[in-house]
Formats: sequence, C-alpha cells, structure tokens
Amino acid sequence: MDVVDLRERIDVWIRAGIIDPHQAGRILALESRPSEHVGRRARIAEVVGYVGAAFALAAVALLIGEAWSDLIAWARVLLAGLLSFIALGAGVLLRSRTEPALHRLVGVLWLAGLAGLAWQVGILAAEVLDVPSRWVPTVVGAAPLFVAPWLLRIGRHVLVQLATLAALGVTVVGTLSALAPLELDALALGALLVGGGASWGLAGAGGWLGPRTSAEVSGAVIMFIGTQVLAGAGWPRGAQVLAVVLAVAFVALSLPGGHPHLLYIGAVGLFVSVPRLVFTLFADTFGAPATLLTVGVLLIVMAVGLGRARRAQRIGHE
Repeated sequence: MDVVDLRERIDVWIRAGIIDPHQAGRILALESRPSEHVGRRARIAEVVGYVGAAFALAAVALLIGEAWSDLIAWARVLLAGLLSFIALGAGVLLRSRTEPALHRLVGVLWLAGLAGLAWQVGILAAEVLDVPSRWVPTVVGAAPLFVAPWLLRIGRHVLVQLATLAALGVTVVGTLSALAPLELDALALGALLVGGGASWGLAGAGGWLGPRTSAEVSGAVIMFIGTQVLAGAGWPRGAQVLAVVLAVAFVALSLPGGHPHLLYIGAVGLFVSVPRLVFTLFADTFGAPATLLTVGVLLIVMAVGLGRARRAQRIGHE
C-alpha cells in the first residue's frame, strides 16, 4: 500500500473513531519513514511556539497591569481580538502537518484562540454594548461555540473538545440563571449535570465531538459529579442508587466492545458509590463487614472486566 492509499484509509479510520489524528500522524510517520531531521525540526517548532506563546502572555499581563485602564474599550476589544486571531490563524496554518509535536501545538494554539475570543466578546458585551450583567456569562460562553465545532471537525483535538464543553456549560448555566426567576438550586443543577453529561458522552460516542475516548470520559465524569450534587441536595439514596446504576452500565458497556476507559470509569464509580450507598441504607447496622464484602466483590468484578476487555481487544486485532 502506497502513502496516498494509506492516507485515504487513515481518513476513513479517523471518521469512524477508530484512531485519532495523533495516532494517524504516528502511523504516517512510520510508514513514510521521514528523516530524523524532519522530526527534530517539528519538535523545535513546537518549543518555539510555546516560548512565543509564553512571551505573548507575559506581554498581555504587563499591559493589563500597567496600561489596561488607560485604553479605551474599543482598543481593549481590538487587542483581545488580535491575539485570538493570531492564535487561531497559526493553528489553521499548521493543522495539515502530521507530526505529533505540531499536532499538540495546534491544539494549544486553538485553545488559546478560543479563550481570547471569549475574552474579546466579554469586553465587547460589558464595556461597549452595555449588555445586562446577568447575560454576560451567556454571551461569553456562546462566543467560542461559533468557532469550536469547525475546529473540532478539522482537527479533532482534545483541548478544543474540552474548551467546547466548558463553553457549552457556561452558556447553558448562564442562560438558565438569567431566565430563571429564582436561583438555580442544587437539585436542578445535579439533574442538569447528569443529563448534560449523558448527552455529551453519547454525542462523543457518535463521533460528533472529535476524539471519542476523551468525550466519553468527560461525559461520564460530569454524570458522576451530577449524582454527588444530587446527593447533597437532599436526595442521598436516589443519587447513590443512580451512581451505582451508571457505574454498572459503564462496566457492562466496556465488555463487548473492548473499551477499557469505560471499565476504569465504572470501576472507580463502583468503589466510590457502592460503599456510600451501603452506609446510607444500613447506617452502622453492619457497615464495616458490608463495606469489606462490597470492596471484595468489586475487586472481583473489576478483574473479570479487565480480563474480558483485554480479550475483546485481542480478538479485535486478530
């Protein structure tokens, strides 16, 4: 298979979620056998990019500390926009390079560009357009969402994915807080986290959010955080039962498809939620023996799950 055919096959694998661009770059680098000089040059470019970003951040910090208050609002908006444009544009120019070092650099540049875009829109909303303060978080969170999906589609970077998740969370919570006549209580926040985490994880499993593994992991973590928020909102038993059900579901989902990250998430969830559920239901009646028994059973479940997941991965590679 020549390099052109290999690139076409790798594009299919990326769209199917089998590999991510970082792995694709490593495969292409191995098959095309580039010289060590090219790899060294990519690493040097990555270091130079990080050093340049550090100098830019230092300059911005000095400017904010010394002259920021002297700048008019439009000057602040233009400065933040310029920094964002430079970071996003540099990432776009480098996105076609397959070297792992440059792939990492592109993710960092795009993350900085999205943060700069949110900063720019925040200044514009608060200081130029006089947007009501309760709507500023919504505007700031929504700004990166106009660019981040496109960046995810062309680059599939974990950092961009996490920035998208953060921007989406700020937008949703900000909108609900601005619209709700009362403050968002813990029960509503917990339900929002559980539902939002499930939606995010399913979208990631469908290949709509870039790297599948990181999307599923972040979605699962958000769901478990939501269950703990629900537990603290006066719903301890139901929340712990939900946490156990979710953990068991993740362990079950990891077995047939060979997804060890789901197994690890489920195992951690079981270790955290099952003992808490036991103490919630039975208090001190037989808490210590029940906890020891629970931990032992969980260890057995985890061992079986690991064995099944590794076997499924071996079969998939044969």
